[in-house]
Amino acid sequence: MIVHELMEMEHLFAEQLQEGYYVIRETYQNVLVEPEDGDTVRQVDAGTEEVVTIVFDPGDEYSLICLDTYTFADGIPSLAELKETIAAEYDVFVNNRWAAPSL
Repeated sequence: MIVHELMEMEHLFAEQLQEGYYVIRETYQNVLVEPEDGDTVRQVDAGTEEVVTIVFDPGDEYSLICLDTYTFADGIPSLAELKETIAAEYDVFVNNRWAAPSL
């Protein structure tokens, strides 16, 4: 399921980002682990977290460069909200109406 979400989000942004930039979204299930009697522990569901990472591919065989990571604890942001969040710091969108001014 996570792989499907990652591919889906990457596809949504593929044609809207400048060449070499990618957005990866991951969903994490948070589990709180609490010690109990002796050697036992109790696991408590702590909800989910959406993590969005912006990466740059330098175009060689080395790893991607992570530019920034955003965490959303209140669920999945809409595509428009996500664009606004990213554009506030990075000029990566091809469509200039989403792009933040260059520094």
